[in-house]
Amino acid sequence: MKRILRTFVGIVACSFLVTFLASCGGGGGGGIVASPVAISGTAATGAPITNAMNAVVTLKDSSAVAQLAITTTDAMGTYSFTQDQIKGFTAPFMIQVSYRIGGVNFYLHSAVTAQDVTSGNATINITPFTDVVIGNLAGQVAQNVFNNGNFASLLTPAALSAGVQALDVLLQPVLTQLGLSATLDLLHQSFNANGSGLDALLDSVHVSVDPTTRSQTFTNTRNGTSVSGTLGALPPTPLSTTGSASLTDLQAVNALFANFASVMATNPTATTPALLALFDQPNFIDNGKALPTFLQQIVNNPGIAGATLSFSNIALESTPAIFASMVPTSATASYKVGFTILQNNKATGRLDFIVYKSAGGSWLVLGNLFKAKIDFSAFEGNNNGIMCTGLLLNITDKGAFSSPISYATVTGPGLPTGGVMLFQGGSSNGNSFTLAAPGAVFNGTATTPATINCSYNSVYAMTDTAIANITSLPAQYVVVLHNVTGQTDTILATYQPKVFSAPLTQAQLVSSIFPTNIVSSASLRNAAVGGSTVTISWTAPAAAFEYANALNVFISSNSGGSNLNFDLTPSQTSQLVTPQVTVSPNGAGATVEYVDSAFRTIWASPGQL
Repeated sequence: MKRILRTFVGIVACSFLVTFLASCGGGGGGGIVASPVAISGTAATGAPITNAMNAVVTLKDSSAVAQLAITTTDAMGTYSFTQDQIKGFTAPFMIQVSYRIGGVNFYLHSAVTAQDVTSGNATINITPFTDVVIGNLAGQVAQNVFNNGNFASLLTPAALSAGVQALDVLLQPVLTQLGLSATLDLLHQSFNANGSGLDALLDSVHVSVDPTTRSQTFTNTRNGTSVSGTLGALPPTPLSTTGSASLTDLQAVNALFANFASVMATNPTATTPALLALFDQPNFIDNGKALPTFLQQIVNNPGIAGATLSFSNIALESTPAIFASMVPTSATASYKVGFTILQNNKATGRLDFIVYKSAGGSWLVLGNLFKAKIDFSAFEGNNNGIMCTGLLLNITDKGAFSSPISYATVTGPGLPTGGVMLFQGGSSNGNSFTLAAPGAVFNGTATTPATINCSYNSVYAMTDTAIANITSLPAQYVVVLHNVTGQTDTILATYQPKVFSAPLTQAQLVSSIFPTNIVSSASLRNAAVGGSTVTISWTAPAAAFEYANALNVFISSNSGGSNLNFDLTPSQTSQLVTPQVTVSPNGAGATVEYVDSAFRTIWASPGQL
């Protein structure tokens, strides 16, 4: 009887109190939907998210015990839920599309209100834009909102509309350039994933969210400019369109990288004609490597060989002036192309290549055109329990200049006003440079090195105050390479590498992000005496979105010792190691490196093994 009475009271309330209409399935944002219309839309990132990508679309209602409906997409990225699938569900709903590119799992989200499914026009897109609208309303990544549920009060029509309008303001210059409405309804606007309309906007803007720091970055993929902020507060400055490349060129470069991935899927050798045809063979150089060396490394990398390689988030910007003379004069267009590389099922880094369009209409890769290895990233280190955070400033002389690099200066966000210096501490070919102590004067290999708690010789350790000075992502740095001969100091080159995420703050620097239990099956030091084989193993980090990247094994002795470096597959947790025979070794150890989804270097060492 009490249950009947409560039901009757609820019916009366919903019949007479307008303020409760939404919760009873009326025109508001929530409530049980008794007579819904079908939901359909397009899932796309620019390219359609298709059934060939193992796309699964899941609708989740806001009941205390969530009800789910599942469907998939077609070859054009379109999906639908029938009336019967969602009848009796409690609005609002969240929709998630999960899909795979190169074996990597990705997720995007969207939202549906009761107003949507009772209005007769339930077109609901699932794109990076709808995903970040939800993320900004929640102040956290949309995937967490979907997983946790309890989103009924968050996803109201008014809140979603305000979120879309705020994003339109940020995108307004790009919308105008594409001839689209400045008030485009990113959530409900019907479109096809065919490179025009809203799909052209998806091609032109890349959205990235760092799940650890909740930072969000919007990049104009046709000029490389970015604006960034934190979930819950969109960047205050609209995206710039100055110097934007044509949409046609962007789509052609995307096709070039897709072709590269297709060729790599055939397990080519370094001399396979189809692979060589993608590059400017005589002029290619990448981090000091000529094309034969570069190709030999990538075809033999266990993170690529025998697996699926792919590229995503491709963005163009003007070719830097310092490289203009290295592009053939016959080229009809050239760009610096940023791209995310996906190796053996995981996104492992973001790189740059210079590409150009030949007089014959073919697009060719020139490499990054750096004559030295310049590899910068946010860095998190754990040296036998001592943790530090900062920037990894990895500079290596590959012998591509006519004179050796003596030292380098680096300036940019989070660094001291005068920058920092790194100097050549060993031979001129193959050793990473060492960070100099603050205020040190260059004095060859006798330059005073910095003292670094986590014992990585090229890490600039940072305080939270210094990290806070990295206000825009990606962060741009300037590297000036010098040769000193006698009293003559000559600048060899000036490069501008980027760092794609800020280092973690002290509060974010927790033990769960690091690999642990790094052990050797037998004494590594003893193995070096006879050159015997041991197994080094470790436990993967507990934190999500981190992937094994490299193992470095070092043997020290009075005669110099040796290093061994191993590329790792993302899920790898052990490696067979046969150290070089070493007379009277006085130390031996290893470091295990991971990379997270924001491309930070996560480094751990147990000390001696």
